[in-house]
Amino acid sequence: MRRRTWIVASVAGAALIGTVVCVGLALVPDRDQASPPTTAAARRPTPTPTLAAVPAAPSAAELAALPLAFHDAVIPALLDGSDVHPENGWQIATPNEQLVALYASPDADAAPIGTLSATVSTVELPAATAVWGRSAGVDGGMLLVSTPARNRTPGDGGVPDAPSATFAWARAADFSIVDTDRTIRVDVAADTVSVVARSGQVVASEPARLGTPDDPTPTATATYVEAAYVDARVTYTQGNPIILTGAHSSRIPSYGGNAALTALHFYPDPTGSSHGCVRISAEMTKTLAALPVGTPIQFT
Repeated sequence: MRRRTWIVASVAGAALIGTVVCVGLALVPDRDQASPPTTAAARRPTPTPTLAAVPAAPSAAELAALPLAFHDAVIPALLDGSDVHPENGWQIATPNEQLVALYASPDADAAPIGTLSATVSTVELPAATAVWGRSAGVDGGMLLVSTPARNRTPGDGGVPDAPSATFAWARAADFSIVDTDRTIRVDVAADTVSVVARSGQVVASEPARLGTPDDPTPTATATYVEAAYVDARVTYTQGNPIILTGAHSSRIPSYGGNAALTALHFYPDPTGSSHGCVRISAEMTKTLAALPVGTPIQFT
C-alpha cells in the first residue's frame, strides 16, 4: 500500500508595529485602470467536449462463452503489426476481474472477440499486460494492449511465417493502470538485451545468444513480460528465473508439445544459438525478474 505523506503549511499571524501607510491602495483600484464590465458572453461557461462512447461491458455469461486469449490459443480476430502500430505507452494494465473483454476495434458498437485472464495459465500467477495505445472516450476510453495468443500459426495457408505478437482493444475501466519507467529492449541485429529507462538511459545491458534464420528470435515486435518464475523442471536454467514473454516464434508453430513462446532465460553454454529464445546471464535474469509483470518489451 502506498503511504501518503501530507505536508501542511502553517502560516502564523504577524504583529504589525508602527504606522501602516497607504493601506487603501491595495483595496481600491484606480478608476482609469478598472476592469471592463463582464459581458453575458464572458460569463457563459465553456461547453465540455462530448467523449466518445465505448462498448458496453459484457455479462459474465457472455465473457465465459468467448475464447480465452492464452498462449496456446489462436484467435483470428486478434490484431498484429499489420493492423496497428504499437507505441510504448509506458503503462501496465492489470485486469480488475478474472476475465475482461477484448475487441478488434475501439468503436462503441464493437463486439468482443475474446477475453484476457487475470491469471497466467499453467503457472497460475497474476497477470498484467502492456499498453501500446489509447483511444479517448468515456471512463478512460479504450486501451491497445498485448495478448499472449496468436491470430494464426506458421504454415497456415502455405505462409511460412506468422505474426509473433498480437494486440487487442480493451475497456480502460476494466483495468487498474500504473505508469512504468522501464522497458526491455532486445536488439536482434546487435545480439543484445537491455533495460532502458523512459529517459533513454540504458540501465543494464549485455550480449545475448539468439535464434537462427531457420528458428529466429522475433524481431520488429512489441510484447510484454507475461510472467517471471522459477521452474525446477527446466534444469538448464539452474534455478534462475524464466522471463516469459507474450511473443511466439514466427516460424515454429510449437515446441516440445507446447506453444513456441519466446522467453529470456539462463543457459549454461555461453556459445551457440537458441531455438528462438533469448539466452542471458544469471545476473540479467534476476534483473529482468525484478521488473513488474506487464513491463513492455520491444524486439528490434
